[in-house]
Amino acid sequence: MKPDQGRALLRVALDELSRARVHLDYSARRVAGLPGDLEGMDAEQLESVEAYCCRFARTVDLLVNKVLRSLDRAELLMPGTLIDVVNRAEKRGLVERAETLREMKDLRNVIAHDYAGARLAEVFA
Repeated sequence: MKPDQGRALLRVALDELSRARVHLDYSARRVAGLPGDLEGMDAEQLESVEAYCCRFARTVDLLVNKVLRSLDRAELLMPGTLIDVVNRAEKRGLVERAETLREMKDLRNVIAHDYAGARLAEVFA
């Protein structure tokens, strides 16, 4: 891949991440102040919590799988594992600790595989 192609992919990924962040921020405002255990919530509030969790998962995906990987491509680095990607993000100073990105990715995986919403309260808390 040529450097210009890598930069173009990174620009697209950053634009997508920016749009996702706007939606995530909106959902975060909607759920601010709701109880973490989901007790007593009506259907509309539960829908807002679910939207927030899904938007969080989508934003993490975009950050790790598109933005950080595109950054590696733009810098002509060989594609690597998730561990490689998050460790490089830490080395670049994009995050204080690579572990934070790993935890976010783990939470994203819980959200993505919680098809019936059985762990929604756990995730939201």
